[in-house]
Amino acid sequence: MYLVRCADRSLYTGIAKDVSARIAAHNRGRGAAYTRSRRPVRLVYRREGLTRSAALIEEARIKTLQRTDKLAMVRKALGALALLWTLAPAARAVPVFDPQHVISVASATVQAFTRAPADGNTVVAAYAPTLRMYYLPAISSGVPHTSSGPAILSATSGDGVVWAAEAGTRLSTTTVPLVSASSITACDLLALNAGGFRMLYSIVSTTGAWRIHSATSADGLAWANESTVHFDGSTTTFIGVPRLVKLNSGDWRMYFIRDVNGGDDLPDRRIFTARSTDEGATWGGASITMSTLAYEVGAAKLSDGTVRLYYTQSTTNGSSATVIASALSSDALGTTFTQETGLRITTPTVAGALSFPVPVRSTDSFRWRLYYTVYDAFQSTGDARSAITGQPDPLALSPATVYTSAGSIPLSITGEIFSLTLPTVSISKGAVVIAGTGVARTDDQHLTASFATQGQAIGLWDLTVTNADGTAKTATNALFIDFAPGSVVLTGNLLRPRNGVPTTIDVTIFNAGNVVAQVYDSNGRAIRTLADGPQTAGSFTFTWDGKSATGSSVPSGVYFVRVTGPKLDTKSKIVLIR
Repeated sequence: MYLVRCADRSLYTGIAKDVSARIAAHNRGRGAAYTRSRRPVRLVYRREGLTRSAALIEEARIKTLQRTDKLAMVRKALGALALLWTLAPAARAVPVFDPQHVISVASATVQAFTRAPADGNTVVAAYAPTLRMYYLPAISSGVPHTSSGPAILSATSGDGVVWAAEAGTRLSTTTVPLVSASSITACDLLALNAGGFRMLYSIVSTTGAWRIHSATSADGLAWANESTVHFDGSTTTFIGVPRLVKLNSGDWRMYFIRDVNGGDDLPDRRIFTARSTDEGATWGGASITMSTLAYEVGAAKLSDGTVRLYYTQSTTNGSSATVIASALSSDALGTTFTQETGLRITTPTVAGALSFPVPVRSTDSFRWRLYYTVYDAFQSTGDARSAITGQPDPLALSPATVYTSAGSIPLSITGEIFSLTLPTVSISKGAVVIAGTGVARTDDQHLTASFATQGQAIGLWDLTVTNADGTAKTATNALFIDFAPGSVVLTGNLLRPRNGVPTTIDVTIFNAGNVVAQVYDSNGRAIRTLADGPQTAGSFTFTWDGKSATGSSVPSGVYFVRVTGPKLDTKSKIVLIR
């Protein structure tokens, strides 16, 4: 039976034959429904040696306890240090982008990239042979958040940095069948299972209405419109900036910006979402997914199926966005988001502005590149820039508690931006560093490694992941090394003093401390103290010969021996027959 601390600091109780494997499953989103939206989880308490029936009974009992009672149980088992660790707020892996300040495409707003059919989010063969970018020319002179034009253009790149424009237009206001578009304001696309692509794009119609339409293409170059108007903001309500992800279920999810008050005011723009079960041909009803201000939005699905949104904001609710923030979904449905700490990008100058954040996998397949448009006070139009994630971002170890008596056991490491060439990992406490062995990589968010923790210092240890390029980051207090609970084994608990063979009490403790062994009768009266003093870690033996503290023989009956010590408190029955 075990308890874990969830990412929202709630406690979850469960049972398992293999607790470590079960917690790893929780953190992969394959455990209980409760923990699936509250990852990562960390082990804070466990009871071993129970039958399934006893474990179910104990689980049911603990689930009836108040949180304070559960924490008191954890405190007693693990001590004050571990309780503080249990109560500490959960950390979250948050990407850090290094702005490159390279103008990828002059006077443009990046909108979308071609992606592989496999999951709708990974670049084809890591940019081989080329990556195609779709963009709008930034024709709005010095005015962010209004970029629009008569056509969507494209460019190709082999590294995501240097781009070459392709001839012609990909989609325009004259693409047939006509949809009465006077200008196009944004777009995104995904690959179709049967081949080809579907693009969702937002427009301002010839009557001044904001709408979201779609088009299809067999090769990503020549496009044909579909007749359906997927979302209509009419002439009064702004709607635009569609962004697409393909969920693990195969369904598509679209995020877009809409004015919540039915107008066209920047401070009223929020992120909405809708879901499609037929690859974007039709869409369900839209609902607001984040109540925070957002002028534009970008979306990316991570390897674990969660969705990260990037969105532009003004820190003053003004007419220009000055930062790009992010939020991470709580599950693979991509409907509920928690804003992440810090900011991903800020304006390079006080007078600058940012717009249209678009994330895509980097050429190395494990990092992320974020494209965005910068409007500088000294520029007449916006220019596309890019930034890339640098160092790895380890988040947690599972199990998060190991015993000093255990050998080298494999632990799961979750986080982000783990290099394709195996990273090196280590845990440390002060000057003591233990290198991980048997490092294996599942994907850019999951590693496994073993650490030789036997006999190491009790307490909290830090985790460091170093990518193949030498970049490194440390997650503090990622692992708690603890000593295992003690044990008591009785031999000869049917005691017949006339045989001259006493009851043997074998005790094992894994940390030095005071050990007390006392015998009580069935009425709870103390009969004899067998031991009361300091003991070193290890195994030792006490005996009881059926006599009291004064040396007199006690009568036949039922007696109990209670042994207490470091993480040890047991009661065992002895039947004495004269």
